[in-house]
Amino acid sequence: MVKVGSGIYRSRVIDTPEEGTLPTKNRVREAMMSALGNDLTGAVVLDLFAGSGALGIEALSRGAKKAIFVDASPKAAKIVQSNLAKLRETRAQVLTLDYQAALRRFLEPFDIVFLDPPYAMKEAYSHSLGYLSSHDLLSENAAVVVEYEGELELDTSYFPFRRDYTYGKTKVLLLRR
Repeated sequence: MVKVGSGIYRSRVIDTPEEGTLPTKNRVREAMMSALGNDLTGAVVLDLFAGSGALGIEALSRGAKKAIFVDASPKAAKIVQSNLAKLRETRAQVLTLDYQAALRRFLEPFDIVFLDPPYAMKEAYSHSLGYLSSHDLLSENAAVVVEYEGELELDTSYFPFRRDYTYGKTKVLLLRR
């Protein structure tokens, strides 16, 4: 069961896809939001591998102005849409696209990006981060939150601030411009 941890949707339960996704654990999501500063008022958020949409919904609950959810799986995208409808959330857009196609569509920069692809898609981490950085899709003070397991080699030179967190086997990398 996935519950929203704080904000206007605190304690609300959201649905998760039955297979193919591994939702971010509640305590890891809480830690991510705490690292971002909890109050996300006015932020434009990208939940790039949305799954259930828990990360973007958590951001909306804490005051984000807008969230765009991207998932290539039609089942996952329907779950996100259902979760948003259940919350009566209108500050969101759901795209059923491969992450590369989605990235090519964006023109405006994001303040917060959640980058949580399936852990086996190692190339998606570096490709997404590189594309966001080189195509001006990150605002001046943007934060990118990367969730992964195992080892991950990323070029983080574009980000002057880097902090690593470990929660059991799950690792979180917070990058800030």
